[in-house]
Amino acid sequence: MPGLGNGGGKFQLSVGWRYAKASRSYFDSRLNHNFTDLWKPVIRLSVLDVTARYRLGSRTSVVATLPVVMNRFSMIFPPLSPSRGQRDGWPSTGVGDLSIYSQTLLFNPKAHPFGNIAIGGGLKLPTGNWNLKELIPDETGRNLSKRAVFPPAIMPGDGGLGVIVGYEAYKTLRWPNFLRSSSVFSSGSYLINPRNTNGTRSIISNLGVPLTANFLSRLTNSVADGYSISAGFAWRPPYVWEYPRLKSLRLMAVAKYEGLNSHDLIGRDDGFRQPGYALAAGPGLSYSYGRDTFIAEVPIVFNRHINPGATALPGLPVKGGPAAFNANRQMGLVAPFGLSVRYVRSF
Repeated sequence: MPGLGNGGGKFQLSVGWRYAKASRSYFDSRLNHNFTDLWKPVIRLSVLDVTARYRLGSRTSVVATLPVVMNRFSMIFPPLSPSRGQRDGWPSTGVGDLSIYSQTLLFNPKAHPFGNIAIGGGLKLPTGNWNLKELIPDETGRNLSKRAVFPPAIMPGDGGLGVIVGYEAYKTLRWPNFLRSSSVFSSGSYLINPRNTNGTRSIISNLGVPLTANFLSRLTNSVADGYSISAGFAWRPPYVWEYPRLKSLRLMAVAKYEGLNSHDLIGRDDGFRQPGYALAAGPGLSYSYGRDTFIAEVPIVFNRHINPGATALPGLPVKGGPAAFNANRQMGLVAPFGLSVRYVRSF
């Protein structure tokens, strides 16, 4: 498999890092100018992970992934414009949720060396903190107290015992000649989180404003299902086979579709969540030499959608007051691009 796949040695150890920074809020698929200009939100997602894969046989392997979260969020308090408020923020750091996943190839790799499909399943364990607290003001910029960090995307964990199902597939091309040794590949996963809410006070509670009845069922964070699908093409540049140190170089084009569901596949879906999806495509490369592999991708988002009903935020009921209280209050932050790098060592 391309990347951290079933090839290589019996045991593989991998270290990866994913980074994205967003400062624009979206309402449906439109830029939410009012919210973005008045709140000036900035979210930084930075996740390091350590992944180990052990082959139980020629067709079955077990994968364990432990992320380390180094996220941060900030915005203007009170949300009246930068000239009338001040920026405050908080980090979210710690060990994330551990995933243990088993994968089996559908075809014998000896009989099918140029293509295969793997299916798998596993568990996501709630090892990350889902109720991390920092000193956070309310929406007026005052009343500093220990509150649960928000938005939920920066939390190290979600508090749910989840079930992961997924697949990987690849096909190495043998013709036409100019595409020989290039490959197409795809992977996907779905996280089933049966738990309803995790008990952590949501941003709805933490803003410290009077609530109407429609917000009373969203005072704690929801434990949401999530999904990810990617597909790509890895191309071997011409003439690199003439150089032993370059013959494994591949230039890649990768497309990704990732999101968080509004409704769970199993169980109730109360509480506050920020459902939506993002579509991205971008360049990448992979390079192997000996037992070492390096992979880098830069997905560039070209379409996104934030569910406006599920992510609306309450505001201070100030009649005729600043536009901040009448705008589409939507914490729907989407990064314009991301960066993903990974180093793999086979033993």
